[in-house]
Amino acid sequence: MHFVRVRRSRWGRICLLGFVLSAAGSASAGPGQLESVTTPASSPEGASPAVLELTWPDVVRLAETHPRLAADRLQVEAARRDVDATGAIPNPTFEAGLGRGRARAGDDSRNESELALSIPFGWIAQRGSKLEAAGAEVDVAVAEGRSSRRDVLLRLRTLFWNLAYEQARVAVLETLEAQTSKLALTVKRRVETGEVRPVEGPLVEIELEKVTSDLEAARTLLLARQAALARWLAVPRGGRLAAAADLGALPVVMDLEGALARARAADPGLMIASARARALTADVKTERRAPIPSFSLRGFATDELDRQAWGVGIAIDIPVWNWNSGRVAQARAKLAAGSRHVEAAALELETTVIEAQAACSASVATATRFRDDIVPRSETVASTMERTYQLGEASLLPVIDARRTLLDSRRLCLAALAQAQLDCSRLGALAGEELQ
Repeated sequence: MHFVRVRRSRWGRICLLGFVLSAAGSASAGPGQLESVTTPASSPEGASPAVLELTWPDVVRLAETHPRLAADRLQVEAARRDVDATGAIPNPTFEAGLGRGRARAGDDSRNESELALSIPFGWIAQRGSKLEAAGAEVDVAVAEGRSSRRDVLLRLRTLFWNLAYEQARVAVLETLEAQTSKLALTVKRRVETGEVRPVEGPLVEIELEKVTSDLEAARTLLLARQAALARWLAVPRGGRLAAAADLGALPVVMDLEGALARARAADPGLMIASARARALTADVKTERRAPIPSFSLRGFATDELDRQAWGVGIAIDIPVWNWNSGRVAQARAKLAAGSRHVEAAALELETTVIEAQAACSASVATATRFRDDIVPRSETVASTMERTYQLGEASLLPVIDARRTLLDSRRLCLAALAQAQLDCSRLGALAGEELQ
């Protein structure tokens, strides 16, 4: 038994020595080796999930699997199949009859039969106009798909930039928390040495608690933004998303006349109204051609008790009592209403573009002012006041006020930058940009 304990003790020393050597090797590894260890592929089970950084093109690519876009593609396919069904030639009608016949005089009887084949030709007059209407419905389905795609991408754009905003807000608050913690240490040291009043210690601690509270709230909202975007993109649960975007890179404001011209040429709503007007025009043609006499050819063969006959015939529908005037008037009224809908859609589009262009221009101007003027000046004032306090030439309250002003300036700057991105994205969508 004593011999076994000695062997285990030696083996434990050997394992401990190997562990120390491996730890020393890991500590002396280069930066490239450290990065290779922390990649998601080599992370062990139970580790925190890797953050998936998404650019906007990545979001657009993932959005193609959205159920709404898939439903729109199926609607377009259904409309195209309707064109094929409308242009199909009607099938002929075959009739057959079999019976037993008996002569009126005598006892003769035998089986009798009748065969008939009818080929309709009445569909020729209205076929062209019905195909035009079905083709216009295809254009409606395509335009509705574009409208849905624009709405989905705008919604995703909002989620994407909100996520980028929360990321930047958390980063700013983390920096402010570190700076406030450093200031708190400075105040504590000066209170201990008797350079300032003891009341200044709780004051700076309260400010630190405020910043910490804002940081915790921002982190909670960040998790919510990540979950919302992940749900829209059908990312598996547990995956964490990050928006690879620069809030400070403001877009170029499109001029009003150019935006209006592009919107008139590419707006899905205007396309839908125009396509429906074309369908109504085709309906007018169909109703006007309805009174044209329709006919069908008929061939028959009869085998009866006392005779056999065969031949051909023709059947014609003659519009004597009804010339379809009511349906024609109804179709023309619908066409007039459709034309007015096109005009109304154009007016609404122009109004929306004017408002969106003004919002984009104002948001970019505000964000530029905050980014280039207000925030740098607030940082300078806060830094100067803190340095002055460290030199003992100022009290703590002006330092706290300066840091509050800096916090408000950075928060408003981030909000202005995110709003500028969203407003200009909406303007670009109205002008026909694909938001890629």
